[in-house]
Amino acid sequence: MKKKENSDNCICVVCDVRIPHQCGTPCRDVKCPKCGRSMLKEGSYHHQLYLSKFIQNKDDSEK
Repeated sequence: MKKKENSDNCICVVCDVRIPHQCGTPCRDVKCPKCGRSMLKEGSYHHQLYLSKFIQNKDDSEK
């Protein structure tokens, strides 16, 4: 069986820094090299949840 190459990224929602996801290491355990915060897997449920809350808060502040 061939191993699928992982092209996913870990993303820092504060600095928008993206680094390649290392198989076997959850992105939440990886610290952003720029600000030191925990990262999220790009496109994951938690990343999508953050983006929807960010957009909602942005819309509320513009009212």
